[in-house]
Amino acid sequence: MEDLKIKLSLLPDLPGCYLMKDVNNKIIYVGKAKNLKNRVRSYFHGVHNLKTTKLVSEICDFDYIITSSNKEAFVLEINLIKQHNPKYNIMLKDDKTYPFIALTNEKHPRLIITRVPRKKQNAKYFGPYPNVKAARTTVDILNQLFPLRKCTNIPNKECLYYHMHQCLAPCINKEKIDYNEIKNQITDFLNGKVDFVIKELKMKMNEASMALEFEKAKDYRDQIQSIESTIDPQKISLNDFSSCDFVGTYELDDLLAIHILMMRNGSIVCNENTILPIYGDKEETLENYLLQYYNPSLVPKSIYIEEISHQEDLANVLETEIINPKRGQKREILDMANNNAKKDIETKKHIHENKVLKRVETIEKLGELLEIPTPTYIESFDNSNLFGEYPISALVVYINGQPMPSMFRKYHIKTVEGPNDYESMKEVVYRRYLRLQLEGKELPNLLLMDGGEIQVNAAKSVLKELGLEIPVAGIQKDDHHKATLLFYEGKKIFVDKNSDVFLFLANVSQRVHDFAISFFRSNKVKGMFSSILDKVDGLGPKRKEKLLQVFVTIDKIKNASIEELEAVGIPKNVCENIKETLNKEIK
Repeated sequence: MEDLKIKLSLLPDLPGCYLMKDVNNKIIYVGKAKNLKNRVRSYFHGVHNLKTTKLVSEICDFDYIITSSNKEAFVLEINLIKQHNPKYNIMLKDDKTYPFIALTNEKHPRLIITRVPRKKQNAKYFGPYPNVKAARTTVDILNQLFPLRKCTNIPNKECLYYHMHQCLAPCINKEKIDYNEIKNQITDFLNGKVDFVIKELKMKMNEASMALEFEKAKDYRDQIQSIESTIDPQKISLNDFSSCDFVGTYELDDLLAIHILMMRNGSIVCNENTILPIYGDKEETLENYLLQYYNPSLVPKSIYIEEISHQEDLANVLETEIINPKRGQKREILDMANNNAKKDIETKKHIHENKVLKRVETIEKLGELLEIPTPTYIESFDNSNLFGEYPISALVVYINGQPMPSMFRKYHIKTVEGPNDYESMKEVVYRRYLRLQLEGKELPNLLLMDGGEIQVNAAKSVLKELGLEIPVAGIQKDDHHKATLLFYEGKKIFVDKNSDVFLFLANVSQRVHDFAISFFRSNKVKGMFSSILDKVDGLGPKRKEKLLQVFVTIDKIKNASIEELEAVGIPKNVCENIKETLNKEIK
């Protein structure tokens, strides 16, 4: 939850799409925003309706993709929804999509609005256009400006459009009509070259306004706005319907952020981001990642990326085309990927720095509470047994408030018989710190015992024998194994349950307890299995391991037939010994 708060504070004041994720990292909602910071933060503040409250209750993390405009965010949103099918996106889960303007490749071409682009040889597509009304208005204007046919099926006689000079009437004009110039002009128009049309419409609007024909002037103004909205360029979808990836990168402090925008059939449908430590150099790290990331059967037709040294070799191995775009729409998409990579690594770094700072502040407060120097190196012990059987102890280590799993240790209790927590703690503390002394290794500056006065006194008596002066505190717990207070130097110190120190102590207590229980259970299972199966004549360690891999439990081994046991690779006479022993031992 703390990470979520930090990520919220780092959201940019930019347009884009956000992807809400649940506890399983599954995308449950996709949304768009003119301002990512304001929109995403709004989910976590204020009062919402029941549906939004339910959504927010399931959000554990989120990602976002920055776009260059609000229009691009619109288009990207629908692509992401169709790709991920999030359960809270209801409106856009069907086959509806934003429309395209299509200039057909028929003998007598038409301009049409379509939501389902066909193969590109059937038409030339422009879009998609989030503003559907503007797109339709633009098609109407183009049909007035250029005399293309309007009818779906060519009739036997001319219609009103011919008399209005808005159609060349292929129905009655049997001569070959050359549409190339008209098609080129329409293509230029839809690619943004609209100055001549806008200029003419503005002139007509001013004339109508001067003549006090305000309704007509308003119509011209609306047409201008529709054209400008329609031809406003966006990069999220490409009209060549290509399938390719754009690999953005950004390097910061020996870390490399990689952000991949995946385009399929001309639309960005997904993104993938990761941050890696740089070993060697940036290019080597990137190449190694891409070689592992791409499954040979799923490599896109082309990959767009900044130029790298071994580009040709990488392309040969991946069996794809690697391109370094210098200009145009694909260059702009790669810039977008680079920009997202930069934001990823800045957010990650800020979260890490905040965590480190908070951990340091927390152990400083713990030191102040115990009136000792800041405990930068903490060790904590916990014991576990079952009525004295399978006794073990576990040790966890924290450096600067951070758990260090590689330094965790497990101990079998060797000298204590029966359930004696005091003597068990003395044994493991003695073994631990005698060894550290003999090896000349660093000693902790605080011991936290997962228990109260008994465990603390046991540890202190051993440290005194060893001539060591290490502060020892006990984390006392209630009947529900929840930390309640600290026992230190004969005093009980109550800790505010809303404080960071309390949360830290609870974390230490839970971690060492879980580590001890996990070790105890595995020890117990091994002990139970070995105590019974070791009595079987002819059953060695390898055969025993085979049995446990297949049958898992002693009961299943006991209930298995001789034939089933033989199928594992156990000789028949040994199988008979297994059945006889288990039937005798387990009633």
